[in-house]
Amino acid sequence: MGIFSALRRQIIADLDSRLAPQFHDTFTTSPVTVYDVGAAGGVFTPYPDGPKPWAPVIGFEPHPESYRLIMDGGLPEHVSLHNLALADQSGPITFFSGEGADRTRSSLRPIEYIGGESAAVTVEAMTLDSVPQELDVAPADFIKLDTEGTEDIVLRGGAEMLARDILGVQVEIAFWTEQSGGVSFSDIDRLLTDQGFILFDLQTNRSDVRVIGGRKDKVRSGDALYLRNFDSLWSETADQSIMRGKLLKLISLAIAWRYVNYALELADFGRKHGLLDTTEFTAIAQPLINTSDLSDRVPNLPGRMAFARLFETLAYAFHPNMKKGVPFAFNGLGNHWVVRRGKASPPVVDLHCPVLKSGTVNLTKSIVVDERNDTC
Repeated sequence: MGIFSALRRQIIADLDSRLAPQFHDTFTTSPVTVYDVGAAGGVFTPYPDGPKPWAPVIGFEPHPESYRLIMDGGLPEHVSLHNLALADQSGPITFFSGEGADRTRSSLRPIEYIGGESAAVTVEAMTLDSVPQELDVAPADFIKLDTEGTEDIVLRGGAEMLARDILGVQVEIAFWTEQSGGVSFSDIDRLLTDQGFILFDLQTNRSDVRVIGGRKDKVRSGDALYLRNFDSLWSETADQSIMRGKLLKLISLAIAWRYVNYALELADFGRKHGLLDTTEFTAIAQPLINTSDLSDRVPNLPGRMAFARLFETLAYAFHPNMKKGVPFAFNGLGNHWVVRRGKASPPVVDLHCPVLKSGTVNLTKSIVVDERNDTC
């Protein structure tokens, strides 16, 4: 193991995406199912340790050549791939297949704007809502969408799954669509927020100017991450075993992306509404409150901010993509560098701008971790 790998293992949070050992059998019985829609660049999973029996990936790639290349390379274990397009209708559909280097930019909408060669071909399509019955698979708990401006078409074909099953969405977005004719970020954001999703993160790409002009040009595209607001799913009259399963899966996804505040808030919600008992809450919460940002370990010395700005400036200056705006290390989705706190766990955790309404007062919420020390 290299020195940097060893260092990374020492500071990255050791968090179990299955929450705690007592939940492992639960996730084995009801896995977190990931759909990767538009898998030409390689099959995706939100979990750092890859596809697992408890987190299988079902991929969809309509481009014949991209599909063949992935299959020829061999699929990882717990991954299946289907040579299908997902759309708002089932049956044969026109697909604009990019050729050569542009094969990963293929779309259900014309792609002449990219300047490369493409051909209109007929492929088999399926609606997102029809996938479980047609392919005999579970509905998606998490979906990644990268369909070159047709993400709205996919989501329209999955209205029922989006309302009932999906807990998280990673979606490719476009801010500037005059030439492509694809769906805009504002439309995707409206569609998802209307269904009870919260925008958690944005990764942005910019129009690159390498020779003239400023350091960065206009925002062009990127990726957005949404997680479900559990308030939009919760019902006291619903089957509580189903509610519990959805809660655990959503906590798992929040932990996978290292949104530990939301994971803790969800666990507290489960405790208050009888979906988790006190022991289960503690098993989930304790690892979360023992993590924090690395800056918590740095003493608040004079000149600390100037020192931090120096490192930030050097990171920008030496990064090969600095003219695209923010270097990738500062511009990814999620918080994968949450690290161990290294000090005693607090009895109460205060959250700013929590997601769930229950317990929120003036945009803050206090979560009692150890009820024996309840001072609220």
